[in-house]
Amino acid sequence: MAEQFDVKTQKRADVCLNKCSTCKKGREKQSGFSFKLVKLEDKLNICPWCKAYRKVYGVPAWENPPES
Repeated sequence: MAEQFDVKTQKRADVCLNKCSTCKKGREKQSGFSFKLVKLEDKLNICPWCKAYRKVYGVPAWENPPES
């Protein structure tokens, strides 16, 4: 990740990646209720942690971050 983000954005992205059970399960299974819920949250743009994840990693919260 060449671009630097503020501490708040990085912490929110970390929560989405490592601590949010809904997002983790959606990324892991790629199907089911959690996956659909994460996609809906992204479409409605309501979750600040998912927004930060997309900003930092460049992919939606239901996709795994690219390998660096």
